[in-house]
Amino acid sequence: MKHQLILVAAILLAACTQQKPEERAAEMLKEARYALHHHHYNEARDTIFSLRRNCPTAIEARKQAILLLDSIEMMAATDSLRLATGEEWKRLDVKRQFFERKLQEDLKKE
Repeated sequence: MKHQLILVAAILLAACTQQKPEERAAEMLKEARYALHHHHYNEARDTIFSLRRNCPTAIEARKQAILLLDSIEMMAATDSLRLATGEEWKRLDVKRQFFERKLQEDLKKE
């Protein structure tokens, strides 16, 4: 798995140098949204983190990535709640509530 992530990061870095940063970042946002839609939360997070590292000048995409990362965290916590019990459920519910509020505040700023 670690080798796959390194390979993906190398490919994304190469792609960012061949395309305009905003174009590549927009593609990466699309990839992250696709992963989120399919409940692949780690992949979605990794794509956002890669966007941040590899396309630092893609300001508009980075703004969208902040909101998307909040959504990823909120949905991951929500999904995890289904299997959790006791203290773990409480912790995940607090996390979910935090990201819901954070997302609402971030959306107000736009």
